[in-house]
Amino acid sequence: MKLEYQFTFKEYLEASRIATKVETFSKVELWTRAVFIVGGGIAYLNAAANPLWGYFIISFGISYIPIVKFLERRKIMSRDRGFFWSMLFGQIKFGIKWGISEPPFLLGWIIVQLVYWLCQFFEVVELFMWRDITNAWHNFVILKVTESGMELKTAKVSLKLKWQFYSHFLETENLFVIYPCESSNIPHFFPKHTLNREQCQAFRKLLSSNISPVPHV
Repeated sequence: MKLEYQFTFKEYLEASRIATKVETFSKVELWTRAVFIVGGGIAYLNAAANPLWGYFIISFGISYIPIVKFLERRKIMSRDRGFFWSMLFGQIKFGIKWGISEPPFLLGWIIVQLVYWLCQFFEVVELFMWRDITNAWHNFVILKVTESGMELKTAKVSLKLKWQFYSHFLETENLFVIYPCESSNIPHFFPKHTLNREQCQAFRKLLSSNISPVPHV
């Protein structure tokens, strides 16, 4: 079987989510953040002339845990762990330096956080990363599958791998994901869009006969 393909953005996005471990928050950390935001909203109510912004901050603090859990369930790659505290304390420090009260900067941080989450949800960050990438994701790949293994060729790389090189594989909606043995923890991805139904079944059968299938990793 011989295939020629390039990865699409959808396949890149799915592969990135598989290869990147989504860091979940502990209950203590989530509750600490939620309480901190609600407390900032209460402070804003006492310090600001317009109480509506204070109620907005309090509402954001109450909904913070459900929002984060929703993103985690969607397996959206979020770099929120360091972003939260660095942005928050950076703005507070700036406010103190210029003699400005902290609540407006807490409000500003919440708006930035919401915009950041929207960009993550609509995959804006990943799209820009995809356009900037110049490695194998954009290369034209020639794949030759045989009974003994696989041969991959691009403009810069030529690899010949036997089935014994791999330990297990899984199948997703758009990809075949094949994991090497202990020599590497980075899986190899093969897009389904380049396969017709018969080729997909043949490739799946060939993988199953040479590598252990797993439902998930």
